[in-house]
Amino acid sequence: MNVLVAHDGSALADKALEAGADLAAASGGVLTIVTVVPDLCLSTEELSEQECDVVAGSLAAEARGRMAKVSNALDTSSVKAGVVIKYGRPAECIVEAAAEAGAGLIVVGSQGKHGAAKLLLGSVSSRVAELAACNVLIVK
Repeated sequence: MNVLVAHDGSALADKALEAGADLAAASGGVLTIVTVVPDLCLSTEELSEQECDVVAGSLAAEARGRMAKVSNALDTSSVKAGVVIKYGRPAECIVEAAAEAGAGLIVVGSQGKHGAAKLLLGSVSSRVAELAACNVLIVK
């Protein structure tokens, strides 16, 4: 079974990665790790376009660094793994990446790095479970 793990750099994402890697290895499947660079500049009323570009560039660099660490950690495991970086709304991008990877399971942490954002935007893990065409494992 192909497994997709959403990773945002949080401790729960690390737990989700461990669970996803174990499941992919046990089933002889492929592991895909996705991170999403959110678009925090939905409106340029408060920030200029240049400031939004700086924010987006910083978030993208952070995501690349995070995925490099994840890739290095998985180099010693027996599971075949790949990394994907997407840009946009996290839940929608995670579900899209799962479909592109042919994942039979999505593994996410119950609360991500930006847990306070769920008060405004809703929980990413709940939204993934709502939108996904495959099973979703929410790790606590």
